Amino acid sequence: MEFNNRLLLKIIELAIAIACIVMYEVDGALSSRPLIVCGTIGGFTIICGVLLIGHVINSLVEKRLNALISLIGCILFVASGALVIDEWHDAVLQKDRKRNAIAAGSLMIINGAVFLLDTLSICRTRTVVPVLAEVPRKNQVEINRF
Repeated sequence: MEFNNRLLLKIIELAIAIACIVMYEVDGALSSRPLIVCGTIGGFTIICGVLLIGHVINSLVEKRLNALISLIGCILFVASGALVIDEWHDAVLQKDRKRNAIAAGSLMIINGAVFLLDTLSICRTRTVVPVLAEVPRKNQVEINRF
């Protein structure tokens, strides 16, 4: 497996999304709009996991689809982080919950930035985005012929 910047970005995206899930479960309700926040965190944890596995097993991913997924992830994570921070920045009571909620919102915005970097790195690559280089292999008939 060849380790490159695209694989590193996918690992970082997945790790931050899992950290956001853990913080959401520890703190409870981070937002009064749980459909957007939970949907973003849970959905993109699954998507990032599948894309990471696809990169590890040398699956080819179409450039436009991969860029679209990363761009939508950027928008949704920034929006979710902004919603959480907006809801908790004025809270006076529950200092620990406020600190955890603002940390989770900040992580969501950071993950949005990582998704933006991923989108930019996708747009700089060729049409099909392989993580590992395809090694040409001879089939059994060709090997025996020579």
